[in-house]
Amino acid sequence: MYFPVAFQVLFLAQLAALGWGANLRILSKADIEVRPVLQLAQLPTAHRNDDRPDDGLHQNVFRLARVLAAVTAAGWLLSALASSPAMRTWLTLLTYIVLVSIVVLPQRILYHTVRMQFLGSLVRIVVPSMVKPVFLSDIIMADILTSCARTFADIRLVACQFVSLAWPSEVSTCTDTGMVGALLVAMPYAFRLRQCVNEYLNAAPASAEAKRHFANAVKYASSFPVICLSAMHRRAEIEASSGVKQSGWILRPAFGLWVLAVAFNSLYSYYWDVAFDWNLGHTRSGWKLADFVVPPASASSAPSSLPRAADEMSELAVSRELVTPGDALARDIYEPTTKRSFPRLLRPQLRFARTWLYYAAMAIDFLLRITWTMKLSSYIRIDQMAFGGFWLNVLEVYRRWQWTFLRIEKETAL
Repeated sequence: MYFPVAFQVLFLAQLAALGWGANLRILSKADIEVRPVLQLAQLPTAHRNDDRPDDGLHQNVFRLARVLAAVTAAGWLLSALASSPAMRTWLTLLTYIVLVSIVVLPQRILYHTVRMQFLGSLVRIVVPSMVKPVFLSDIIMADILTSCARTFADIRLVACQFVSLAWPSEVSTCTDTGMVGALLVAMPYAFRLRQCVNEYLNAAPASAEAKRHFANAVKYASSFPVICLSAMHRRAEIEASSGVKQSGWILRPAFGLWVLAVAFNSLYSYYWDVAFDWNLGHTRSGWKLADFVVPPASASSAPSSLPRAADEMSELAVSRELVTPGDALARDIYEPTTKRSFPRLLRPQLRFARTWLYYAAMAIDFLLRITWTMKLSSYIRIDQMAFGGFWLNVLEVYRRWQWTFLRIEKETAL
């Protein structure tokens, strides 16, 4: 079957885009207004919505995804029917050029607002800043990029194919010794780490908010030892295949350190998903999983995504002076946790009625968190299986898809 890495990358990107549209669609059906949660109106590039304003955000995302998918499918089909490898590479390059041109097109056509929001988010993620605000939409986008970490290394292989068209003699320079691939895999984690450091520096010193951002930064920093040790092993394998003798006393401890790094990163990341990103793990006595990092005595009383002025509003809301009788959500937010009855290990406020979805999400997230380390590592040669790496990427796209649901739902249930 003709399904090279170049089109695997495009397919995964299309799948992630369609998944984002599905997120928005299902959240809309659940009466969750996504635009204020994502702070879209506060973005520096915010402007009027000229993408069929009467339609929902998810409809414009779906329409743009369909256009890009049609171009990808046409390019893949033409490449599969090409008679020579060189022609296939040219058609693949043309497909990439058309797709990139559509996304960056400055004219107010082809769902301009959605495209500009996407590009603006990428720019804010990539360009370092320690003073500018970090929007929830950028946080979610950066987290999605971490799920595509190995795809960044695959894009390098695609670029090497394109380089071979113009400079065939330079193909040898594209041989991956493990280090370049490791840097590309680490890039999304570095972007997200920078956001955490940014939020930490802008939080009040020694506050619960600062502690939370610092602990979150530790989570992303813990991915670097996994990536570096995997790259070290990959380089040793390449040198061994070239006849260079390797010292076992170096590789054996490196493998042990890799196991420890993987265990810490995977379990800590899973804990963070459940305790902080989803705000689950509450008990009826008032204790919750997040108390391991932010003790209840110092926990902030207002959600981090709200402006500081919301703290004063919440105090007034508790006294019921500013909460109207019809404002059921506000009453739920400030009802004391100890007086509420809720499903075990979840939380008092749930926007989805089917509680088994939360339990299933926790179980699936744990399994896929562990499985994803197979793709990050060169110790486990999953790529030797037929499309093994591709299917692991698909599973990670699904994991991030379900994570996004509860990440946004949590913000509206606080």
